[in-house]
Amino acid sequence: MNEKSWLARPAAFFAGDPKPMGREGAVAVIGLGRFGGSLARELASHGVDVIGIDIAEAAVEEFADSLAYASRADATDEVVLRQLGVDEVSRVVIAIGSDLQASILVASRILKLGNRHIWAKAISEPHAEILHQMGIDHVVRPENDMGKRLAHLIRGHISDFLPIDEDFVLARTKTPVRIADVPLASFGVRTKYSVTIVAFKRNGTEHWDITDPEVVLYAEDEILVAGHPRKVEAFSELDKDPER
Repeated sequence: MNEKSWLARPAAFFAGDPKPMGREGAVAVIGLGRFGGSLARELASHGVDVIGIDIAEAAVEEFADSLAYASRADATDEVVLRQLGVDEVSRVVIAIGSDLQASILVASRILKLGNRHIWAKAISEPHAEILHQMGIDHVVRPENDMGKRLAHLIRGHISDFLPIDEDFVLARTKTPVRIADVPLASFGVRTKYSVTIVAFKRNGTEHWDITDPEVVLYAEDEILVAGHPRKVEAFSELDKDPER
């Protein structure tokens, strides 16, 4: 998709004015491809009013039954963005997938409108760097982030992995046998392994509980472990390496 492909007159697929929705906390999602479309549907499923914008008529029509408002429009045009109420929404997601130039131009327009609550998809490291330099704090690289997450899951000791920052993650794993069956305070997990067990889910139950020093964990319990990625990974493998 080249820059010209994003130059089109707005065409609304829903009646009414989207601006009141913006004032009521709607979220604008610009780009309704696989990433943006999936995100828009998930937000809508949680009761969020979503203003969806895409240049492709077919992409917009696809969301006729799931979004509060959708429009085929040129999101690089500041006037169009104002017409669609993007200057008043609480959050904006720039999910343009393959057109780097359009992505950067849209980001520039939205920043000019004064909205600083922006999430933007980057398709490469240079693209992400440019978006950060423009002042966008929330830059995501879905394929790259999923690859990192999957790498940890494939190793087999972690069943879910959430990066919070470069040096801090939250991971879901099983309780290592060596810290099971006695109060958690007996092991000095934070001192010895440099991680923190923040919650646990008892085998056979459906809810999570916050840990405290007196909690007794069992080998079949699931736990949430927080800390540096390498430390969390090492902790999840304690049963694999008895010398640790």
